[in-house]
Amino acid sequence: MGICASTKSIQVPAHEHAPETEYKPFVFDTTIVPEQQPQVIQNKTHTVADRIIPQHNNANQTSTEYDLALQEMHNKQQTIFEDSKFPPARSSLSSDPNFKKGKDIAWKRPDQFLQAGSIKLFDTIDPMDIKQGELGDCYFLSSLSALAEIPQQIQKLFRQQEYQQNGLYGIYLCKNGILQEIIVDDFIPCNLQGGPIFSRANGNELWVLLLEKAYAKIFGSYHKIESGLASCALKDLTGAPSEYFIRKAETLKDADLCWEFMEKNDKQKYILTASSETNDQGVELDNGGGIVSQHCYAILDVQRVTGSDGQPDRIIKIRNPWGRKEWTKDWSDNSAKWTPELRQRFQVQQKDDGIFWMSVKDFITEFSQVCVCKFKPDYLYTATTLQVDKSDTVTTKVILMKVYQKSHAFISLTQQDKRFFQKGHQYSLARLIIGELDKNTKEVLHYSGCAFDNERDIVVEKIFEPGYYALYIEVDWAQNYDRYLAISCYGSNSVQFSELQFQAGQEKLAINTIFDGFLRAHERDTDEEKVKDIEPGIRRISGVVAGYLYYWYQNQTTKKTLQEVLHLDKIQNLEVCPPFQNTADVQVQCKPLSTVMVKYRVTKQGGGSYGYALKCQTQISEAKSEQDIIQQALQKPDQKVQRSIQGQNIQVFFYLVKFPAGVAFFYENKESRTYQETITFEVTNLKGVGIDISRDVVLDIPPGQSKLIQLQSIDPTKGYSYKQSIMFKLM
Repeated sequence: MGICASTKSIQVPAHEHAPETEYKPFVFDTTIVPEQQPQVIQNKTHTVADRIIPQHNNANQTSTEYDLALQEMHNKQQTIFEDSKFPPARSSLSSDPNFKKGKDIAWKRPDQFLQAGSIKLFDTIDPMDIKQGELGDCYFLSSLSALAEIPQQIQKLFRQQEYQQNGLYGIYLCKNGILQEIIVDDFIPCNLQGGPIFSRANGNELWVLLLEKAYAKIFGSYHKIESGLASCALKDLTGAPSEYFIRKAETLKDADLCWEFMEKNDKQKYILTASSETNDQGVELDNGGGIVSQHCYAILDVQRVTGSDGQPDRIIKIRNPWGRKEWTKDWSDNSAKWTPELRQRFQVQQKDDGIFWMSVKDFITEFSQVCVCKFKPDYLYTATTLQVDKSDTVTTKVILMKVYQKSHAFISLTQQDKRFFQKGHQYSLARLIIGELDKNTKEVLHYSGCAFDNERDIVVEKIFEPGYYALYIEVDWAQNYDRYLAISCYGSNSVQFSELQFQAGQEKLAINTIFDGFLRAHERDTDEEKVKDIEPGIRRISGVVAGYLYYWYQNQTTKKTLQEVLHLDKIQNLEVCPPFQNTADVQVQCKPLSTVMVKYRVTKQGGGSYGYALKCQTQISEAKSEQDIIQQALQKPDQKVQRSIQGQNIQVFFYLVKFPAGVAFFYENKESRTYQETITFEVTNLKGVGIDISRDVVLDIPPGQSKLIQLQSIDPTKGYSYKQSIMFKLM
């Protein structure tokens, strides 16, 4: 009888694999939204207030600022309202002591600069009523001019429809995404010996002056509303979102695209404005053809015509908010392009009133962008502010939205307007993803759209069927002093919003699960993703949604395991999401009948732009049966050893086979006696398959027989090691 002993230690390094966690969809509690539809006025709206849908979380507010102002006047026995929050004082003009336009002025009431006894709030509302004064707010007045094409919509901005002797007016505007009533008095900044120094109207009307004053009050001063975007002004005037056509080149192709954009939206009776090209000086200057650079105009009409030369053309009717200064070339007031019939049909008058026509071929050289405001007269407005932690560097929120009736709607996420802050304030990079919930399981089932940008308002437009929707919101804050967000719906029917609250310590996990549900829905419901069939039953799906890149691995096989390395090069503004850590190299392991999701997030650097080059290293391994392992051991062992006792080889052979997820030992006994081996294991991250390796393992192998034992990784994402001490003998 011979006895022999030996000790051996083996270590296998770890790989960065996705943890094997089964995906369980998040189930939404829809009972947090009231079952009853909010009361909505079914008749035509009389004021904007009729279009505001109260949210269940603030519907109990009864006293408005207007009511409080009336009460204060009554208590103080005042007959004239003077707004203490926006007083007729220097502070309402500007906080800058060097604001030149605020010098030598007097605050006057209408009867001091208009014809007493015939003062009106409205007379005949017309775009021609609007005249820009010394204030550089052409973007606002052009927007107002375009809205004035629908006179009743100007009236609906006002609580009152008549001139108020007490000087108190309620005006409905959007402030930071919330449609609300702004109260103003009728003290207007005027020249010492004359009328208003800023906007003014033809005749004895007040609506233009009061709307400009209400807009100035929102932001704190008249100076604050100089320069801006028509899209923001139109949203603030109507609650409706805007979209831009931005010219890429002064070419016929761009002229065609621009015309299609304008004609399509004009047929919808949407509001259109245009911004002229900038110049090197950065100021408003005549370019030589009558168009003022860096200036905003209202688009009043678009028409296809045939000119006096017999050539077809596409012409655009435009208004300068100055009420003067017009285009002087083809299709201008004095142009020979007009036939008598066209001139009469379009009522073209040869006077400098700021209204003119021009061809789209000239338009594309003079104007760099067109803004469309998708205003619908009787659309309803729903909005609520979100609870945001002031310490957030990145805010993530999930909102539940209930749609009561089929609705065409625009869902907007709004940040606080940069006019409230010092010059240089930047909007933060924001994401909005919308998904529809399954009516039965209440999990995210369908992808409904997304928006991703660093703008004040980001918008998703869709026709929503009745039901529940989840809104995923993520904002990567660009600064540390502003944490304001509002969510709103501008649509044909009412909705309700409810912000989800999570149990302490559970928020991050819940939101991650919800977000993965959105990505899975995006893959199911869009054609934007790319599918790579790696092998039958194994595929990689890649997609991009709201500034996230995802790679979703699906393994429907029962025996094969996918291992793939995603190697990213030339990375710009991208970071990999947990549980992975190395953006440049992500090692994926997708086992049989499982899925793995890898997500990359676009960071705020670059304002939403990103770049990368991708290389994939792919390997497929197949789970082995015992017979497969024995065959591999005999043909391609990692180690083959013949046992020896007291220096003499015996006919017992040991084979070692190593795998990524474990190790196997195979024994062959060709002796005429029984072979016995006792093994003591010391292991890390390994367990025995059908054997207990926490105690000595005793193998008895009769003559002419063999034996296979296996050790398997407990956690495949980590490496493993083992050390074995053996004693063996022939019996």
